[in-house]
Amino acid sequence: MMHARPFSSMPPLLALSVLLPLLGGLSAQAADSDTWSFWRGIASDGTSADVGLPESWSPEGENLLWKAPYGGRSTPVVVGDRVCVIRLAEPDDETRWQEQVACLEADTGRLAWEHRYSVFQTDIPHHRVGWASLVADPATGNVFAHGVEGMLIAFDPSGRVIWERSTSEEVGRISGFGGRTVTPVLDGNLLIVSFLSAGWGSTFIPRHRFYALDKRTGETIWLSTPGQAPYDTTYSVPVVHEIGGQRLLIAGNGDGGIYAMQAATGLRVWGYPLSKRGINSSVAVEGTTVFASHSEENVDGSTSMGRLVALDGSSISEGRPALLWMADGFAAGYASPAVQDGIIYHVDNSANLAAFDGETGNELWMRNIGIAQRASPVIGDGKLFVSDVDGKFHILRLRGREEPVPTDVDEFHNPDGSLTQINGSPAIAGGRVYFITNRDLYCIAGPSGRAVPKQAPVAPPAPAPQGAEAAHIQVVPAEVNLVPGGQARFTARLFDGSGRLIGESEADWALDGALTGTLRNNGEFTASGAFPQGGLVQATVGNLTGTARVAVRPNGGFSEDFEGYAADSVPDGWSAARGRFTIAEMDGHKRLKKPSGNPRSWRTTVYVGTPSQRGYEIRAEMMSTEQRRRLGDMGLVSHRYTLAMMGNAQSLMIRTWLSELGRFSKEVPLEWDPDVWYVVRLRVEPAEDGSTTILGKVWPKASEEPKDWTIEAVDPLGHDHGSPGIYGYSSADLYYDNLEVSAFGG
Repeated sequence: MMHARPFSSMPPLLALSVLLPLLGGLSAQAADSDTWSFWRGIASDGTSADVGLPESWSPEGENLLWKAPYGGRSTPVVVGDRVCVIRLAEPDDETRWQEQVACLEADTGRLAWEHRYSVFQTDIPHHRVGWASLVADPATGNVFAHGVEGMLIAFDPSGRVIWERSTSEEVGRISGFGGRTVTPVLDGNLLIVSFLSAGWGSTFIPRHRFYALDKRTGETIWLSTPGQAPYDTTYSVPVVHEIGGQRLLIAGNGDGGIYAMQAATGLRVWGYPLSKRGINSSVAVEGTTVFASHSEENVDGSTSMGRLVALDGSSISEGRPALLWMADGFAAGYASPAVQDGIIYHVDNSANLAAFDGETGNELWMRNIGIAQRASPVIGDGKLFVSDVDGKFHILRLRGREEPVPTDVDEFHNPDGSLTQINGSPAIAGGRVYFITNRDLYCIAGPSGRAVPKQAPVAPPAPAPQGAEAAHIQVVPAEVNLVPGGQARFTARLFDGSGRLIGESEADWALDGALTGTLRNNGEFTASGAFPQGGLVQATVGNLTGTARVAVRPNGGFSEDFEGYAADSVPDGWSAARGRFTIAEMDGHKRLKKPSGNPRSWRTTVYVGTPSQRGYEIRAEMMSTEQRRRLGDMGLVSHRYTLAMMGNAQSLMIRTWLSELGRFSKEVPLEWDPDVWYVVRLRVEPAEDGSTTILGKVWPKASEEPKDWTIEAVDPLGHDHGSPGIYGYSSADLYYDNLEVSAFGG
């Protein structure tokens, strides 16, 4: 990855006029009328002011501007003269499967640029690649992607990569098989994304967390953990809205709650428990009312499944907003509502399209449009555009509070005659409607279609009023991974109680925890040569204190025998280690143990270096016990490939995408025994043609190293970099020792 760049040195007590660019100019919610830069439009409510939109069209030509073979499962975004999608590349050839960001000319559908990258180290299957929609920045034309493997990538309008972050390797992002990947949002200069993670220190417990990055550099500005233990991965997209003088980020959480956080700081403002499963649908906000829904068990023990609620975001008591009304039993857990003129338009999981009075919650009408539903409705020019999962795209003419009149429906099929799924929602921009099936991207437009400016309900972020009292210190960057001897420049920003920026301030700086290095009085930190490390940089202004998280991991060769660690500890700064691994004493030596006690954490990869590492090999000694006739799986990770000794299968496997071994993998028989120490060695050799050769070797520790590699494989879509790591599936206790990373030939 390209590491997020630290802020350049700035004088203390910087004038607010100089800090204003940090707040940003245009936010994604303040875009012009020719863009649909966010999956629910500039107001995050699923509506457009454009006129002349078609009431009918035909895939054979009527009102069809163009069709392009760039199908996917998420919503297109439109910015400038481009319409962009994220999708599975080469869907009909599993050996060529990659994640692909493609931007097309909005007028013609011709490809303007594309960027492909190979999926790695995730359980998510191929048909859920491209789950999270892109988000575009109307102020710059830049496009941001959140991939199923945890990559966050920023592109400029020409498709050049500006920066990228690997959340799995850096902060312990958890993917999960379900594929639920959250669409990022932009607010000013913040790019905000959420995911489940298990990090180090205060973030080691798995939680649904929100990360705000500087959209220009990828640097972490804040991270927030508003909820409790998650039930599942989710894909509720946050919405930014101002309520009661606070700029809020409002989103569903993996713990079944709806939470509001200050958008600029991540501080929790309120929470509302809603479901006994994670929340997937996004909220919609009108005025001070927050509309939220789900389709699982209700937290109050109601026998009905699902609920639509209206919450008063301006009336908070004991950290919870007042409930205005509920529609019990309306099970809308996948689609998100559209709100216009006090009416909520929503679709439940069984494709029942309904309208509710926003003030009372009374159902105005309901009609069925299909069998199953995931896509969200979009409204424009007095028409409602919505698709159902089973390949139908519907257009209905709205009639105020009366049931709408269907004006068109089209059905899409695969070459074998089966129905083509439609999961993404439409986008409206420039007087056109864009929508995507699993196979194609369509642009439809009427002869009189034109863009109409829409007043966004949320103005760009504003600073605190003059003389405001400081209530919070934000230390930036909020989290950083350094190499030994690496540097970062930290700054302290003051915010008022409403989360508005006051300015940058001088601070008293200190190190906390196990972090060692040199910290100057201007906030410049230089890590010592010791590693691994994990600790805090602390800033104090008056009676306020803020902290930033710092991990120090090597970017080159090293060896670790674990003898210097206390029993029941883990190396500092290793994400996903605490709670899954522990230092154990065995035969008078310290070993790294992966216990089998918690099946929920059996499969774990711990990264011990940096995502930018390349040109190295990794080796370690490891042993599996046997429990209930089960052996564990154990191995190493290098350059985003796993070499795993498969215990019950008695084999050795190389892979990069666990749920899609057909994309690339190789497995050979390997007989090995429990309670025997083995040496495992893994080397990855990238070639100039983009392929990669992966070499693995296993032998008993008590024996001489064999001359030949045990397994060899060539990946034509190779990874040429990635963090070294330790892999384990602990259906039985696993042990590791004498970990070593070295350059080729070392």
